[in-house]
Amino acid sequence: KSHSGTKAPMTNLISHLSDISDRYDALFCDLWGCLHNGYRPFPDAVAALQKFRAGGGIVVLLTNSPRPRPSVRKQLGKIGVPDDCYDEIVASGDASQAGLAAGLVGKRIYHLGPEKDQGFFTQVASDLDLSDVERVTLEQAEGIVCTGLFDDLTETPEDYRAQLLFAKQKGLKLLCANPDIVV
Repeated sequence: KSHSGTKAPMTNLISHLSDISDRYDALFCDLWGCLHNGYRPFPDAVAALQKFRAGGGIVVLLTNSPRPRPSVRKQLGKIGVPDDCYDEIVASGDASQAGLAAGLVGKRIYHLGPEKDQGFFTQVASDLDLSDVERVTLEQAEGIVCTGLFDDLTETPEDYRAQLLFAKQKGLKLLCANPDIVV
């Protein structure tokens, strides 16, 4: 009982999605660590999502990947995540592109990130216009779009200290398209 004399709610431990799925019309599922490990999908997770969809539910996959949804969809296909376990994908890359299109960090942009993230600037939803966004050197930039480290196998954030201090002194805004603490 709580201090007010009423019973406190009990914690409901859930073993399987099917324990609660009949209560919901839609499911939001994170990708990394929930649906796959970066190399292959988790079979039980795929089966649970397929079963939820077969019962009429809608599955939206969420990711803080800096890549837009077409790139995420392609990556999922490469590692074997079947198309029939989800309805839609929402990626940090799409939200970041919308922010860039809205001018949140200016139009002259320095891209801090690896070559593999070039799709951030080229794979743009039809309702967004990035045609006036120009990628420039840090010295010429009005803002920074960060999709990751140039080489996340050998570099650490410390390798960027001088560049980021320079950007701070210039008053540049930073749009971080992949807000992971650790990758």
